Formats: sequence, C-alpha cells, structure tokens
Amino acid sequence: MDGEITGYTLSVGIYKKVKTLGMKDPRYYIYASLRGSGLGMRDSWSVAFQGYGFNWAKDVLEREMNKLESLESVQKRIAEIQGVKKESENAETLSTEELARATSKEQILTDLVVARSKIRNTASKEWADLTKLIADYTKIKQDDLQTEDTTVHFFLPRNYPTGKNDCLLFKNGLCKGGK
Repeated sequence: MDGEITGYTLSVGIYKKVKTLGMKDPRYYIYASLRGSGLGMRDSWSVAFQGYGFNWAKDVLEREMNKLESLESVQKRIAEIQGVKKESENAETLSTEELARATSKEQILTDLVVARSKIRNTASKEWADLTKLIADYTKIKQDDLQTEDTTVHFFLPRNYPTGKNDCLLFKNGLCKGGK
C-alpha cells in the first residue's frame, strides 16, 4: 500500500447502530465487527484504533484490549456478526418459517419419538404416554393424507351441447326430456 489510512468515514447508519448498542466510540463498533468476523484481538485493535496504543507497555495494551472485549455492547455486536443470539432473544423472536417448521406434524412426531427413545424403562407411565401421543399424531397425519386423496375433480366437456340436437344422450335415446 502506498499510504496510511488517516481516518474513517462512516455512514449515518453505523453511527445509529453505535448509539443503539450503547457504544462510546464508533471504533468500538469497528473492533467488534472485526472480532466477530474472526480476526484476532490484536489485529482488530490495530485496524480499529489505527495502531494507537502499540507503543504502550504490553501489559497495559493487553489490559485495555481485555477491557474493551468485555464490554457488553462489544459482545452484542460480536454475537450479532456471528449470528449467535442469546436464549432470551430466541424465545422472543421466531420467524414464521421457524414457527411453522417447529409446529409441523412431522417435527412434533420426530420430537416425540426422540423423547420416547431416551426413556429406558418401557414399563413407565411416561413411555406409555409418549407412545399414545405418537399414535395420535400418526393417526392425525394419516387422516390429513386421506382427505387429500378423496378429492373428486369434475371436468366439463369443451363443446358443451347447447340444445337437444347436439346432445349425445338425446340422440341415442338415453334422455327422455326435451326442450
């Protein structure tokens, strides 16, 4: 590279995210984003703070990096980048696709079978209850398949007769009515 980076030009969106996360400095956001993408602490510090602090004593620099790393806002951004959400956030926000997948009959049936397979004692009440639930869900699933199979489709001919002279039933003497 020819020259040094002398500063950052950040968008308004990034400043809003910095404010939303409660960070004191936009450089914290840059640092956390780099850490979340897999870059090491020292390299992330170097890029975010443009080498500031590298002339400090090693233990002072390590302490400052650890202090920055332990900030809650930095940890939130790292988790956001890595796609990891806390359990409390997962419980509150489910997409419609995740909800549909989790409540599908196949998923419920799979969960029941897995839960039953973890029970060692086949004579226990829990095992019997799970077996009963599996049978119920299997029957519900089969009922859904049967209702789909009993659908009857009726088709009308393209050249629908407009009068008795066009009607094949009338011409062959099978229809006694007449108009």
